[in-house]
Parts: sequence; structure tokens; C-alpha cells
Amino acid sequence: MAGINGARVKRKRGDSITRKSRLPRQLNWNARYGNPKEYRKQVAIAHRKTHNYCVVCLTKKSEEIHHAYYGNDIIGQSTFPTCYRCHNEICHSPINWIKSRSNPVWGNRNTDEFITRLRLGYQLLYGGIKHF
Repeated sequence: MAGINGARVKRKRGDSITRKSRLPRQLNWNARYGNPKEYRKQVAIAHRKTHNYCVVCLTKKSEEIHHAYYGNDIIGQSTFPTCYRCHNEICHSPINWIKSRSNPVWGNRNTDEFITRLRLGYQLLYGGIKHF
């Protein structure tokens, strides 16, 4: 049963109005993170490596791990510690984030320019500025 303007209407299974998305109903978003125990260890290591600072703003405490792309998770290359605000408002902003319609679980990623920016922030916090 489905409601249309307060009325209850029985719909058929193939009715195009009942379909909300062309994507499969069961997407395994958590598959991107692998073994939960190992992932938690990687998260703790990532935060420690930047002394618990966000790689984007460089001032606030890191609270989240941002994946610039999914797959080969390497701290400082594809995964970065960020504060909550930078993660949501900057890392995933339409300017910096590319959504994949064909593969939303594994295909979403940051732009190459923003990945470079994340890596520079990570290098600054992890290794400091090298004077030549």
C-alpha cells in the first residue's frame, strides 16, 4: 500500500512511480572500509601522525578520516585526518568531490587538485616544512 494525497493505493511491483532510484537497493557502503578492527587501528594511526590536527584547516582537532578515493587506503595518500566541519563542508563540497553515478560505493572521489592539497596539508603536519 502507498499513500497518494492521503489515499491508500495498492501498487504493482513494476510500477515506475514506486521506483525511487535506478541504483540497486542494497549498496554495501561499509565494504570500502574492510576489516573493522584493522580500520580502527588505521584511523588511530592517522590521527597520531598529524598530532590530531585536521589536514585541511591545520588548526582544529581531527575527528574524522576522509577518503580522497576508495580502495588502496594509504595514510597521507588516499586517507586523511580531518575535523568534522572541513570533512563535510570542504572535502565533500561539489567543487572538490566527484560523484560516480555508475559506481557510487567505490567510484566517488576528490578532484586531483584537492587531493594534492590534502597531501600537502598532511606533509606539513606529519613531516613539517623542510628547509633547504
